Amino acid sequence: MPGKVSSKLKREAGTLKQAIGAVVTDLRLKKEWAQGKLAVKVGYSTSWVNKLEKGKVNPTLELVIALADTFGLTLSQFFARVERKYQKGRPNRGFVKR
Repeated sequence: MPGKVSSKLKREAGTLKQAIGAVVTDLRLKKEWAQGKLAVKVGYSTSWVNKLEKGKVNPTLELVIALADTFGLTLSQFFARVERKYQKGRPNRGFVKR
């Protein structure tokens, strides 16, 4: 069925790019939006949103602001989610082996 949104999609979050993408995916799925709908709302192509969600591209600050606004978040709320996702996705979770 075209346009159907899977809520089972999980993204890697081992890098900051991946964590941003994972947060965008989580927020988009929570709204039950297809990537195309999000793309229209933020003024980017569906292909670019797909690459963003996969952690393949770095978003501009303008896009991060648009994403936060689109999802009804402040920048600090958006980045707090990214930071939590990144910390969970890191292999060592910040611990240093001695």
